Amino acid sequence: MKSLLTITACLFFVALQAQPADGAFGITLNILNPTYTDYVGKTSTGFRLGYTRFKSDKFGWGFDAAYNTLNDYVPRQTYEYPGGAITTDIFNYMYYFTLMLNGQYYYRPSGRLVPYAALGAGLSVTRYTLFYNVYQEGDEKVGWALRPEAGLVFRVREYSALGLKGAVSWEYAGNKSTLYNIDNFSGFTVQAGIVLFNN
Repeated sequence: MKSLLTITACLFFVALQAQPADGAFGITLNILNPTYTDYVGKTSTGFRLGYTRFKSDKFGWGFDAAYNTLNDYVPRQTYEYPGGAITTDIFNYMYYFTLMLNGQYYYRPSGRLVPYAALGAGLSVTRYTLFYNVYQEGDEKVGWALRPEAGLVFRVREYSALGLKGAVSWEYAGNKSTLYNIDNFSGFTVQAGIVLFNN
């Protein structure tokens, strides 16, 4: 997982250097609230990195990577299994990474405040880990992910290289775990962060 994050950060840096005047680099807080809560139900604050290349005044394309650690607590109870039983509480953890390509449509391309809609699709890497008593076990899934998004970009000053971004999105990932009877993940996300334009 750490190597994936390192490679992704390098790709974003190269992309930012390679496009002198027609793109933007963004970094935002990624506040993820699960809507599928059978395994984890608590809201998680992670991060998202993204790069956009503007193809015209209304359309752009790009890619982004996001990472969140979600967790939940299962109170102490007794679990029976063939040949015995164990009484313990459980800490559920879900380490969730996505790497997506996306397309954007800008409703009002001129001015300092620009609303947009986007659709992203790509890869999800999920690590499910259970901590109980002195033990831990887990399952890792690589699958697909889909994310529609709507947001606003605000330029601090006209032609400024610095902007602010706010967005909401919903995502659905094909990361079902048959080992733990966990279905595909879904959740709502709120983003808030900065945008650096290549001017």
